[in-house]
Amino acid sequence: MILNVSEIEQRLHYTFKNKQLLAQAFTHSSYANIENVEDNERMEFFGDAILEYLSSDYLYTRFSQCSEGELSAMRARLVSAESLFPVVERLGLTSYLRTINKELSHKTVANIYESVLCAIYIDGGMAKAKKFFLYSLKRELTDCIGALNKDAKTRLQEYCQKNKLSLSYKYVGRDGPDNKPVFCYELYVNGQKQSEGKGSSKKAAEQAAANKLVTKWRID
Repeated sequence: MILNVSEIEQRLHYTFKNKQLLAQAFTHSSYANIENVEDNERMEFFGDAILEYLSSDYLYTRFSQCSEGELSAMRARLVSAESLFPVVERLGLTSYLRTINKELSHKTVANIYESVLCAIYIDGGMAKAKKFFLYSLKRELTDCIGALNKDAKTRLQEYCQKNKLSLSYKYVGRDGPDNKPVFCYELYVNGQKQSEGKGSSKKAAEQAAANKLVTKWRID
């Protein structure tokens, strides 16, 4: 399968100096094994790290008022397959993937973004990778603000209801002096402990426990 390189470059708003990098970025392992060429799996690995860095850099700078937990939740939303899949579709890149698989999972499609980001970084450096990141994820970066409008407990509750999971919080105890108590709560899903949180109030402790799980499970 011969790639239409110039067409892809127009969609990416980036022109490669090394066209082979672009070809590799669109080569699935199923195709590579048959054609004896290099696949994009190493690019996916590196691209994932680059995406994490660029997302962290953007969010840390843009949302100086947010806590570590809130930043983690927004980053998890940005880098998830659920967020990257529509980006790849919007850019019109899916059909260019060289693969023998007729049906592609959301994860496989999302991985195209990571491999392309890696290819741009290798070819043009971090400045070019950041430019592509900001251009391609403009909508998703804007939507991050909306993710802050719901607290962790609300997002987790909605997620559990949607997936028919039971959710409960268990009061464990408190530490510290009476004028500065620290409450501790455990969080259970389907009867299994998933996290625990501490806070200056019972509500804050429950929020802390919920935020840990929202971040861990990458819940939008």
